[in-house]
Amino acid sequence: MSIKIGKQIPGSCPAVAAAVSDSDIRLLRQSDVKVIDLIELRVDMFSSLSEDYVKSVFLQVKKRFSKPVLCTIRLSSEGGKSFIEDRKRYTLFEAVAPMADMIDIEIQSRLLGDVIRLAHSLRKPVIASYHDLKKTPKGVFFSKMLTQAHKVSADITKLACKADTMDDVARLLRFTMDHKKDNLITISLGKPGRISRIVNPLFGSLITYGYIGKPKADGQMHVQQLAQQLKLYLPKPGKYQ
Repeated sequence: MSIKIGKQIPGSCPAVAAAVSDSDIRLLRQSDVKVIDLIELRVDMFSSLSEDYVKSVFLQVKKRFSKPVLCTIRLSSEGGKSFIEDRKRYTLFEAVAPMADMIDIEIQSRLLGDVIRLAHSLRKPVIASYHDLKKTPKGVFFSKMLTQAHKVSADITKLACKADTMDDVARLLRFTMDHKKDNLITISLGKPGRISRIVNPLFGSLITYGYIGKPKADGQMHVQQLAQQLKLYLPKPGKYQ
């Protein structure tokens, strides 16, 4: 199934997402905006979590930049900056879902079903994500997460796992190649996994994430560096091999 993010259809060409907090927005230059396909607003990293403030940031970004917006309110156990109680998280998702173009919710979150129903009622695609900040699980675990995401009708499945060795990176890359038709995003976190942010998109991972300001995850590159590397290795702009 093709997923459209604004004018971009990931799969015909990997999409580049800029992961930003509220304080990063002022650092976004037009040269940065030019090389990205969407803006991931990391609400869990905002300086305030009041509904009015969070909505105002989304409105500002939608007004200033002609890019689709991905809403992420990351669980603290999967890399979120701070703990946000489930009821508060859902209230925030509900507040900004009409302004977002896509929503990310963790596969293991208790809010998974509710957030997917909310997003789909607004015809917004959903990334069902899993983050292991300590290790790269075996391939059978990846399959389990993918199956769970499909069961709840997630549009894209994201798997981000800490890599300690290049074998860890290769294992997730192999899963990406074997399931490239299943709407996957895969990332190996950490220093050994840095290469995955370039290689995995070339072999089927739909979206790769870069930063503006400071990295939002272990191993992230600046969006300019990320875009330059992809341009070097894509066989033809807008097409996979």
